[in-house]
Amino acid sequence: MNGYDIGLVRTVKAAIVRKGIQNVFSARLRRSKNEVHKIVIASPWISYSDSKRGPLLNIISTIDACKIPTYVFTRQPQNTTHTQAMNILMSCPYIEIVYNNNLHAKLYICMAPYPYGFAIIGSANLTSGSEDLYEIGLLVLAQGGGEEIVKQLASFGLDYLRTRPDSQIVKRFSYRRLP
Repeated sequence: MNGYDIGLVRTVKAAIVRKGIQNVFSARLRRSKNEVHKIVIASPWISYSDSKRGPLLNIISTIDACKIPTYVFTRQPQNTTHTQAMNILMSCPYIEIVYNNNLHAKLYICMAPYPYGFAIIGSANLTSGSEDLYEIGLLVLAQGGGEEIVKQLASFGLDYLRTRPDSQIVKRFSYRRLP
């Protein structure tokens, strides 16, 4: 196995996101809220800032309001802002948290039927500081060939990262949304 599959891809609707990757994710998530089946977020570093209501709180607010099962993959916290963010995430009953200290990927995935499903893969961590950096991401809509890409990106977290020997599930869901 070479680590990648090359196949024929049907038309893919995608866009480059040059700034505010987390804000784009948060805004699209709010529009999709009641249609979302699950969320997958992979970010080695996550932070929370007391000084402003950043994307982390906006994302959690939508997760809480709509009771969306969410999987968060990150590294074990090494600083105060990451620890604060993890404490906030730990308090949400709809979030499962997995630590993996080898994580480097940054993924923001919303699993939902068309036209709501999408994924963003890029350079931005889920930190308040990355809003001011030169970040780039690729937004892929879960339509046409993009649907399979979004599923495979989600599978990277749900089926691959979650089952690695060096991954540790530190918090499981404490609530199940009824179908």
